[in-house]
Amino acid sequence: MGYSSAKPSLNNCSEPEQVVRLRAQLLEWYGRMGRDLPWRRTRDPYAIWISEIMLQQTQVKTVLPYYQRWLAALPTVAALAAAELEAVLKLWEGLGYYTRARNLHKAAQVIVKEHGGVFPETAQQLQQALPGIGRSTAGAIASSAFGRCEAILDANARRVLGRLFAVGDPPARAEAKLWEISQRLVDPQAPHNFNQALMDLGATVCTARSPLCLLCPWQVDCLGRRSGDPTHFPVRPARAVRSEIAGVSVAIECQGKFLLVRRPERGLLAGLWEFPFVESVGGGEPEETVRVAFGNRLESLERLGQVEHEFTHRHLTAQVLRAQWIAAPAALPKVFDCREHTWQPPECWLKFPMPGYVHKICKLLKEALPKVSVD
Repeated sequence: MGYSSAKPSLNNCSEPEQVVRLRAQLLEWYGRMGRDLPWRRTRDPYAIWISEIMLQQTQVKTVLPYYQRWLAALPTVAALAAAELEAVLKLWEGLGYYTRARNLHKAAQVIVKEHGGVFPETAQQLQQALPGIGRSTAGAIASSAFGRCEAILDANARRVLGRLFAVGDPPARAEAKLWEISQRLVDPQAPHNFNQALMDLGATVCTARSPLCLLCPWQVDCLGRRSGDPTHFPVRPARAVRSEIAGVSVAIECQGKFLLVRRPERGLLAGLWEFPFVESVGGGEPEETVRVAFGNRLESLERLGQVEHEFTHRHLTAQVLRAQWIAAPAALPKVFDCREHTWQPPECWLKFPMPGYVHKICKLLKEALPKVSVD
């Protein structure tokens, strides 16, 4: 790029004048432009923790209604610890990455049982004591709830700091440098505001593809901007190859009730409920796939359509069939009998926590079968 020879060392970040200036510029910008978000109006570590976990790989606009509903239903860490996992997953339904919800539930029980309901206050203590809390999340909670001078390095902060100091190292090597920069820069007098400002700057100005450099409080110091292509920094990890999942979801009816099965406790969509799903092998017809899985237990197979759903690194395509169960309700194939299952009428389906693709199937069933109500 014809720029590397002018690139300064990271020691520049430790120069007192520059550090003081960068802190002041960012905090002044945040005072004018910072977003008014509900978790910024509290110092309750529980509420802040919930927001930070929800915000992992999820946009603020998506999180807001979930956050409000969650706190209305489970206002304290004790309430979360005492809740049934099923209720927790139902509240989380639609946010994705369901392991986050399961870890919230586990961590709440740890806080209540082992810490007397009191949150650890330092980032290190939070990481060591609670499942599902990484270094950046721990820093955000400790700085926001307890005023600790702890650094963060979420995706937004990583992008801002990587551009500010033109960190062009491969991702694995860049990580240590970026953490060092973040820790040097965080304002010990206002760590909460500084970290929140850093996240806001990345979310609203220093965006991934089209940074608004002229609106940035750090534009004069930004080495990425001086390079002529700030989007070059930091170097992004290679994208994971997206895998395809293809199969058949079959809505099996027996005396007005339909079979729901619970997914295994580990893996994709762990612990959520779905209609029996059978992965296709060799591209066979959906009816044949279902007959192989269920033998002679089904009749009146009817195609209702197809649903598709995007996960982070997976794309699911499900052919949807309806069928009548003609065996005894307990005579399930082993693959489903070994999983928790239940027969439920359509009006009860939505009481169960389900992934997004199953909600699409419910909608398809409602459209195809007018007498079926899933409201």
